[in-house]
Amino acid sequence: MNRRHENTVKTRWSLKRIVSVTILLSVFLQTTCRAEVIDRVIAVVNDAIITLSELNAAAAAALDKLPASEKKDAEKTAGLRVAMLDSLVEQKLVKQAADKAGIEISEREIDNAVDDVMKRNNLTKDTLLLALANSGLTHREYREQLKEQIRQVKFINKEFRSKISPRPEDIEDYYRQNQDEFKAGQSYRVEIILIPDSVDDKTTAATIKAVQDGIADGEAFEALSRRYSGGAGAGEELVIASGEVGKAMIDALSRLEIGKPSKAVRLAQGVYFFKLKERIQGRIRPIEEAREEIHERLFKKAMDERFTFWLIEAKKKAHIEVRL
Repeated sequence: MNRRHENTVKTRWSLKRIVSVTILLSVFLQTTCRAEVIDRVIAVVNDAIITLSELNAAAAAALDKLPASEKKDAEKTAGLRVAMLDSLVEQKLVKQAADKAGIEISEREIDNAVDDVMKRNNLTKDTLLLALANSGLTHREYREQLKEQIRQVKFINKEFRSKISPRPEDIEDYYRQNQDEFKAGQSYRVEIILIPDSVDDKTTAATIKAVQDGIADGEAFEALSRRYSGGAGAGEELVIASGEVGKAMIDALSRLEIGKPSKAVRLAQGVYFFKLKERIQGRIRPIEEAREEIHERLFKKAMDERFTFWLIEAKKKAHIEVRL
């Protein structure tokens, strides 16, 4: 496996696991907030315990993610508690295996994980600390929880990553059997004028009218774009591919006539005027363009399968006692 790509795959897979820290944070926060005055042990996993408050918090966090129509479904919520208990058992098993493997976590790694959670949730340090304080969780306790999650990620990578290397023939077979996944959608070569929404509605309206008047007077679209466009690509031709922008823009582009400036089109970024130069039909990406993507898909699939198998075997060997 190419070393650079191996590191990229490892990082992406690890980040996916680290992102789960954000979800688990809600579990830990709710554990602190909702802990009962009298708690009790509901499961034993080798030498570790799971408490009722842990299960309640995990189930509550998962319940919050269900559609409103399913939250009142007694059968659904009961099944959710069973699934979350199983998940907590798995977390204990992974932690024990990581400890046995002697995996160490540096303070810098924890710092990076905190930064990643803040970035992905648009939090500042102050807002993160406030959220933790409001939930009764100290910054130190939060860092300890992150530390355990990082330990799990490192264990999984150490245990399985080096044993997985998709073969070239596997990549080629996947490509042949899944051609539809590598079809590039239709693209549009266009000139664009973007008038971002302004704090002053009158200014925005006046700019829109100026563009409309210029188009009506036959002025060159490129010149109008350079004069009035507030977005990137002013006065230039751009190629916009399906899948790269939102559905609303693709819907607008699909209705354009080649060579004819559009009317004002309001989208999330502001008001657009388009001039379509060419429709570029979709094509199937050659395997060389898709090889790295397929490699990553196969790698992740194999990683997940090995980890699932490991969990099944670990449960068979472990002493697990449920006391519900």
